[in-house]
Amino acid sequence: MGDTRDRTLKNMELLSSSKSSFAKFLRIQRSVAALPLLVMYTIVGLYFTGFNFFHVTYLLGALALYLLSVAVNGYNNLFDVEEDKLAISSGIQKANYLLKEFTWRQLKWNFVLTSIALACVVFLIGNLEFAIICAFTYALGIIYTRPIRLKNRPLIGTLSNTYGFSLLPILSCFFLFNGELTATIAFSLATVLPTFAGCLIAEIADREIDRKIGTRTTACWLGTRLKTVIKAVLIFSVVFYFVALFVHWAVVLLIPFLVIILYEIYKLYMDFTDKKADYTLLKIGANLSKFLVVYIIAAILYHELAAVLHTSIF
Repeated sequence: MGDTRDRTLKNMELLSSSKSSFAKFLRIQRSVAALPLLVMYTIVGLYFTGFNFFHVTYLLGALALYLLSVAVNGYNNLFDVEEDKLAISSGIQKANYLLKEFTWRQLKWNFVLTSIALACVVFLIGNLEFAIICAFTYALGIIYTRPIRLKNRPLIGTLSNTYGFSLLPILSCFFLFNGELTATIAFSLATVLPTFAGCLIAEIADREIDRKIGTRTTACWLGTRLKTVIKAVLIFSVVFYFVALFVHWAVVLLIPFLVIILYEIYKLYMDFTDKKADYTLLKIGANLSKFLVVYIIAAILYHELAAVLHTSIF
C-alpha cells in the first residue's frame, strides 16, 4: 500500500513540476479541476446522444464547460494570492502553487482570454437555455470568490461547488440534447451526494491553510462533527442511488465512477486525517481518468458497431 501511495504522489509531483510548455499550460488553466465536471458531462451526454462521441454539439458543449471551469478557477486564482503566499511560507504541502511559476498578470490574461473564448463557443452552440445556465454559473463562480465570497460561508460554498461538478453538467446535457426529464432527475439524485462528499474532502485537504488565514469553509465549521457527516453522506449516497435507479435505469452507467468516489472516501473515513484527504483526492482523480478513457473508447466502439449492424440489416 505504501509503495502504491508513494508512486501516486511521485507521478503527481512529476506532473506538477514538469517544465514543458504543455504542462505549464495545463497548470495555469487548472485543468485537473475540470475533471469531475467533464466526467459527469461525458456519461450523461453520451447517453443522451446515443453514445455518439463525435456529435458536434456534444464536443462543443464539453469545450464550453471546460472553458467555464477554467474561467471560474482563473478568477479564483487572482484573489488567492495571500493564501498561496502563506502556504509557501508555512511549508504546507499541496500539489501546486500557481504563483511560484506565473505572475499575477499572466493569471489575469488567462482569465480574460478564457472568458472571451467561452463566450465565443457558447455563441457558436446557439442554445439559449445552455447560454443562460453558463452565464448563471459564471456569475456564481465570480461571487464565490469576490465580492460576496461564498467560499467563506459554510455549507453555501460547498453546495455551490456541488452544483458546478454535478448539476451543471447534467442540466447542460438536458438542454443541449433535449434529454429525458426522468433520466435527468435520476442522474441528479445519484450524483449530488457523492459530489458533495468529494467537495467536502477537498475542503478537508485545505483545512490547515483555511484555519490559518481565517477562511471558514464547511470542513472548518463542522470541526469534530466532520467524520459523522461523512458517514451520513456515504450511507445516503447509496440510498439516493437506489431511488435514482427506480426513477430511471440509465444511472447504471454511473456505477464505476460512483464506486471509485465512495470507496476512496470510505477508506479515508476508516483512517481519517486531514493530511490523507489530499491523497484521497489524487486517487479519485487518477482512477476517474482511467475509467473515463475506457468509457469513451467503449462508447465509440458501441456506436460504430451499432451503425454497422444497422447498415447490414437494412
